[in-house]
Amino acid sequence: MRSSRTARFGQATIRQVTLGSLSRALLRVNYDIAQFPLQLLEDVGMSRMDERAPLRLAYEDILVTMDRAAGRMLDNQAAAARACVLRQRTAAVRVTIALEHRRVQQRREAEKAARMARMEEWERHRRRLHDAKVVHLIDHHHDRPPK
Repeated sequence: MRSSRTARFGQATIRQVTLGSLSRALLRVNYDIAQFPLQLLEDVGMSRMDERAPLRLAYEDILVTMDRAAGRMLDNQAAAARACVLRQRTAAVRVTIALEHRRVQQRREAEKAARMARMEEWERHRRRLHDAKVVHLIDHHHDRPPK
């Protein structure tokens, strides 16, 4: 379906512009204008950042949103393809980050469980010594049996 109509009168061609085609043309111009500084920002700074940096991921989310919108509203297949590729790449990075966070959390939980087990073993040891009324060779205030 075409958004503008063409009528031929002799040698001249007259284009009737519809409201939809005018809106789409303005969106296309705004999209093209927005692309320039974003591409400059990408070339100058973002491409040099770590791909897992929160600022870079947020920037890439903005690019994906813009390209998806351009793909849908302007029927821009190149923008839609860029959005798809960038979303896949950032999704892989986000999964990697999430897995690393999970491993760190699991390691912390394991370390905490090991500390708790050592503390419980130490407490059982102290109780056995206390119950056996063992004479302490080194006087620790916290190991003294209550009087």
